[in-house]
Amino acid sequence: MLSKTIFNAVVILAVSIGGVSYLNAQAKEAEAKKAAAAVEPIKSQPKAKTKRVSASVVSIPKDPRSGQYHYKGRANSGYVDFLVDTGASAVALTLADARKAGIRERDLTYNVPISTAGGRNYAARVTLDQLALGGIIIRDVEALVVPEGLETSLLGMTWLGQLQEVRATPNALMLRL
Repeated sequence: MLSKTIFNAVVILAVSIGGVSYLNAQAKEAEAKKAAAAVEPIKSQPKAKTKRVSASVVSIPKDPRSGQYHYKGRANSGYVDFLVDTGASAVALTLADARKAGIRERDLTYNVPISTAGGRNYAARVTLDQLALGGIIIRDVEALVVPEGLETSLLGMTWLGQLQEVRATPNALMLRL
């Protein structure tokens, strides 16, 4: 009789531990999804909502030393050197480049949590009146201003996602609106 009681206690304990482990795993998964959503708050808008000004093709030569694609674009009325980054969920401006675009620092609220190569930080959400690369001009582009930890402004998916095509060739990146 004692052994049956011990057996039942062990079974109840095992089921309890299993249940707690399962609930803990579910809670961790939910927390991870919540954290991922906080880090990437801006997604590409559907193409239908974008105000396009022109249609064009732009070819950006690959930097032979770094293998990256850099291009001087126009954000609002200021010229900005961008690193084309398909892995960036949003256009991200350095504070200096935001100033070139006519964005006043005193109007910024750094409340968007982000993750950069330098670690976690906070950025300010802005909307650029227009962002142009060559003959491709897109209006009302969501962007983030990153106060520190970003060396070069990034041309991310809030702009690139509006294009019909982004294609890499051996020597260039082709962008088509």
